[in-house]
Amino acid sequence: MKRLITIMFTSACLFVLNAQEKSENIRTITVDDAVILAADNNISLKRQKINLDTLERRNKTSWNGVIPSAGVSAGFELPLETSPMNSNPADYTFNISASISLRITPSLYTSIKDARLKYESGKTSYEEAVRQIELNVRKLFYSLLYTKESINLQKRNMETARLRYENNRDKYNRGQLSELDLLQSQYSYESQRPAIESAEISYQNNLASFKQIMGLSQNEKIELSGSLADTIPPESFSISQTVEDLPSVKKIKASIEQQKNSLLSTRFSAYGPTLSASYSYGKAGSNLTKDFSDLSTTGNKISLGISIPLDGYIPWTTGSQSIANQKAALKDLELQLENEKTTAELNLQNSIKNILQKQSQMELLDRNVEIAQKAYDMTLTAYNHGSRDLLTLQNSADSLLRAKTDRESHIYNLICAVLDLENTLGIPFGSLGDNK
Repeated sequence: MKRLITIMFTSACLFVLNAQEKSENIRTITVDDAVILAADNNISLKRQKINLDTLERRNKTSWNGVIPSAGVSAGFELPLETSPMNSNPADYTFNISASISLRITPSLYTSIKDARLKYESGKTSYEEAVRQIELNVRKLFYSLLYTKESINLQKRNMETARLRYENNRDKYNRGQLSELDLLQSQYSYESQRPAIESAEISYQNNLASFKQIMGLSQNEKIELSGSLADTIPPESFSISQTVEDLPSVKKIKASIEQQKNSLLSTRFSAYGPTLSASYSYGKAGSNLTKDFSDLSTTGNKISLGISIPLDGYIPWTTGSQSIANQKAALKDLELQLENEKTTAELNLQNSIKNILQKQSQMELLDRNVEIAQKAYDMTLTAYNHGSRDLLTLQNSADSLLRAKTDRESHIYNLICAVLDLENTLGIPFGSLGDNK
């Protein structure tokens, strides 16, 4: 008997430990945790970071155009045959030379500036990529919460239908209910299963995408912590950003700066002079050479030069046409900037109106849920007393489920609308309406 008790106690302990181990293997993730994981592990961001590092190196070394070019060369010559004209030929000859040269063009200034502008543009692009990943993570997180809540609502509705079916089956067995009513309640219960299974498959697929964007293994079990109700944006908020502060406007402005620099570089190439300077020195000797003083000098000179292109002064030349094309591209960007300002201002107004409208509808949706709940409770009471049929009760249950689902869907759409507005404004996510 004691042995049996010992075995049972050990088995119970192992069961508890196994249950604890399984629970510990489930990773709880909040929306902020998901953002951090995506920022650290997302493959797309890692690739963007490599590109940014490359642009940073180019920016730091863009001044290397002023470094002179230096070189050293050496030669060795060994004749294989004796020349009839030279009865005492050297067995071999050798030479060594060194040179240093410098070439300075006005384009050096624009190339340095171009490296700096591209690095700044790269930083902006990287920040945009980080924000886009965060936006996708937050939307997907809240989408999973919405889907999970919708599944829970459907399961609760199905559970209610199951209890009603079992109750009706008992009534049928006692002869208090017709077979038609029993079949209707059975259909009402079992017909909900395909929709729930389809929603669960969709949830698992989205959860797999969520793990991928965070860089987590598909085998890792995670549980989302949070609810849509706790994330409802405040009813009032203020926006201090102007159109000039919007990321989309700043991006086109940066492109205009790059285009201006490109135009200046093209002008320098077409009109600007090029200065060049070089110095070379060389020595030569043979096997007859006794020491360094016997070496003959083959080169010891310095040269200076300047060249001025005339290509840009002739209208139909390549240089002149390149300048015209650069001017046209710059004008196009300036028109894009004006159009973006107008479009962005209109989009901002529409986004704000959309958010305010959704916020004003929240009270109506809450009231719809209360009315639907009250109507269902009253219908259920009437059904239990026999004054309402099963179809009426089922319609009331469907209306309650639809009212709750509509409210959750509305909350999710409101959250996404606020996230999109924050992304458009370029402000931290979650800060809109935060008056702290």
